[in-house]
Amino acid sequence: MHFRILGPLEIENPDGLVDLGGHRQRAVLAYLLLQANQVVSTSQLLSALWADDDAPMTARKILQNAVWKLRGVLSRPPRAEQGPELLTRAPGYLLRVPQQRVDLLDYQQRVVTGRAALAAGEVERARRSLGEALALWRGPVLSDLVEEGICWPELTALQNRRLDVMEDHFEAALACGRHQLVLPDIESLVAAEPLRERASGQLMVALYRCGRQAEALAVFGRVRSALVDGLGLEPGRELHRLQQAILTQDPTLEAPRAAGTRKQAHLAPANRDAQPPADSPAGPATVPTAALPLPAAPGPSAPAEPVTTRSEPVAPAPGIPSPARHESRTASVVMLRFGLGGELGRVLAEDRDRVLDVLTQIAREKTELHGGRVTSVLGSTVLAVFADGADPADIAERAVRTAAAVRDSLSVPTGTLTPPQAAVRGLTVHAAVASGEARLPRRPCAESPSPWGGGRLVDTCRTMLDHVQAGEIHVCDETRRHGERAAAFRRACASALAPWELHALHDEAADQPWGRADAGAHVSELELMQHTLLHTRQRSAAHLITLIQGSGRARTRLLMEFQRRVEDSHRGHVRVLAGTVPPPRTGDPLAVPAEILAAYCGIEPDTPEAHATARLRATLDGLGPADGADLYAPLARLLSPGPTTVAAGSGEVLRAWGKFLARAARKQPLVLIWDDLQHADDALLDVVERLTQTHAGVPLLNVVGADSGLPDRRPGWATAHPRTVTLSLSPEAGDALDRLLESLLPPLRESEVA
Repeated sequence: MHFRILGPLEIENPDGLVDLGGHRQRAVLAYLLLQANQVVSTSQLLSALWADDDAPMTARKILQNAVWKLRGVLSRPPRAEQGPELLTRAPGYLLRVPQQRVDLLDYQQRVVTGRAALAAGEVERARRSLGEALALWRGPVLSDLVEEGICWPELTALQNRRLDVMEDHFEAALACGRHQLVLPDIESLVAAEPLRERASGQLMVALYRCGRQAEALAVFGRVRSALVDGLGLEPGRELHRLQQAILTQDPTLEAPRAAGTRKQAHLAPANRDAQPPADSPAGPATVPTAALPLPAAPGPSAPAEPVTTRSEPVAPAPGIPSPARHESRTASVVMLRFGLGGELGRVLAEDRDRVLDVLTQIAREKTELHGGRVTSVLGSTVLAVFADGADPADIAERAVRTAAAVRDSLSVPTGTLTPPQAAVRGLTVHAAVASGEARLPRRPCAESPSPWGGGRLVDTCRTMLDHVQAGEIHVCDETRRHGERAAAFRRACASALAPWELHALHDEAADQPWGRADAGAHVSELELMQHTLLHTRQRSAAHLITLIQGSGRARTRLLMEFQRRVEDSHRGHVRVLAGTVPPPRTGDPLAVPAEILAAYCGIEPDTPEAHATARLRATLDGLGPADGADLYAPLARLLSPGPTTVAAGSGEVLRAWGKFLARAARKQPLVLIWDDLQHADDALLDVVERLTQTHAGVPLLNVVGADSGLPDRRPGWATAHPRTVTLSLSPEAGDALDRLLESLLPPLRESEVA
């Protein structure tokens, strides 16, 4: 059993989550877990369950009943050698449980390891260990019991100690040169805990290293105001020294040259004996903001998995520009943020920069098409400025059209009431537009660098972007007023600072290459595929659709659109499972069948093997008793393939896999979507082709995408069978989405295709 208290209270065994019973029983277990492997007195437990004046006369009897019931829960099979034990030990009870089975104990051990590494100067190891510790938290500790009225001092102490661990993690990350990665988390902590001077200093360092010097000084001003006004105290010497170091651009504040260096970066100037002035309140008004570079802090909808952040400087080094070189002009600012989620998989994790470069180029092309200039790129965030022209309405319209063009080139339409959906699962686009007067550099000559990368409009855009959901475009009041002739807007309730959301462009065909051109080009194929699915469901008959297209881009997009439509229109009534077959010698030939089986059973890639096999057995039992015992052994091999699986045992495994699909489809109509099937070996091709015939009487729709290599290998592919259709897709010119899809596929090395 695994016990989790860093979040809602949970116990999980190989069969799933364990029912813990009522509130009192769960509270007893939670308190014992807080003191795991220690004796907890009966009086402590009674005080935890009831206030002194609220305890009933039968309190001890209620506690004894709760303990008795918990022992029954903990003794449920399957039992392990080192299973948990709830023992009676004077003067109370002892919950004996292995350390690795309790997330709190695991967290505490990782913290000890991380802090020891940090003290030893092994900052990369410290960052990893502390990050892994913090990742164990699923929310406030015992949040479900807190909602029910539990208020224990141990919980407050745990939450406070977590803040200390977060600061240790930030220190290690800054010492590794990963300031851009942790900046959003530091900002969130400082916003929630404005009086924590250590975190505020770390935020100042991170902002300074990102080129946001004025904002770093503004942090000092806010901390000082909070301390002076609230407590009558000045910030500590370290924070004063850090402020002075930023004002003098002390080189000791720079990030280390190489991430993972053993030497920790100084978070304050080297001269620690220098005394700061007693009255040095640096606030937002002390430093102009005209030349701030682009901020990179992601909002709430940023990806769960951090994006590798790379800076593309397109302006002079940060500094305070001379007023003589600037002028007040009407401008509109577009800020775009690309979210890259974990759904993009292993390829993206290995080479995010390649994908971000493509996304940045798409944003640059759309911006220049509408007469703007990309002035800053930092990580996954792009800033574009529109300032050429005397008509504010024209400037605002071009900015709004640019934001819509970037979003729509990477999306598929979902209807008139909701924003478009990402065409690539895991990719999200967020955009904000602000308009008004801005201090900009005088019009540059051809040799000068790109203009201005910050100021009031950028600050407004950044604030708005924090509230933009995936696929939305938020605009300020002035942008809406100037852009009404070109677009329709509606109220956006997410943020009072961004009160308007783009609803539709009045002539949107020119800016939606996917929504109008590509969807229309294959509307007949989509209708045929949807009609075939209806036949499959209504007649409970298996069908096979094969899409053949040379380059594969249009085919991939069509398969993604079909999957989206099925999931939207048949939600809860049809199960959709999809996969892409890897090229020869680049992956397991049975990777997609294994992926489909794991997805159906709810098995994640990092699920322990014992849990995976238990979930497989439970899934087979849920599909009915027929053949369950015969299918379990070969399917278990598929989930954890060894070297013999692909050789002699692949035929048996695939036959069992086919029977499993038939049983799953009988319970709920099933759609299988394959891409790049031409890479499959002969054994897998045989099974896929024959699924429609061997299991003809089940509602199973098999949709296959392949290039011309499939009919070359199998000239008679599915032609002699009923309920099958093959469609040849015409080649199309590449566009922004094609380039993105291309970037997501790593180029094959010669050794891989030889």
